[in-house]
Amino acid sequence: MARATVTRFFTAMAAGEWDAMAECLAVDVVRVGPFRDVEVGRADYRDFLATTIGALEGYRLDLQRVWSDGERAVAQLSETMEVGGRPRRTDEAIVCDLGPDGLIRRVEVYLQRGYFTADEPDIDR
Repeated sequence: MARATVTRFFTAMAAGEWDAMAECLAVDVVRVGPFRDVEVGRADYRDFLATTIGALEGYRLDLQRVWSDGERAVAQLSETMEVGGRPRRTDEAIVCDLGPDGLIRRVEVYLQRGYFTADEPDIDR
């Protein structure tokens, strides 16, 4: 169940389907970002992502894989956006804790260094 919920969450995020994405979250979800920034609550987190991602030119999210032990899931993904007319990619691992109701209750974001895709080869995954 955890793997399916997290996959649904990121698939909806990639498509900009904010309400469908939010349906995967607990009402009191806590998101800890890569700079120790915190968002609390389903509506605030949904709005934060919609505003942030909506402001990015050429945004794309590519979900590579999701692991789960049933209570937690880790998603490996990349986010790419245009910076100065060039695609810039950041590879990430995002840890999600799920509650007994099957909804995501905590999200923690871990990033690798971003890079311009034309300057560095892709890493085989």
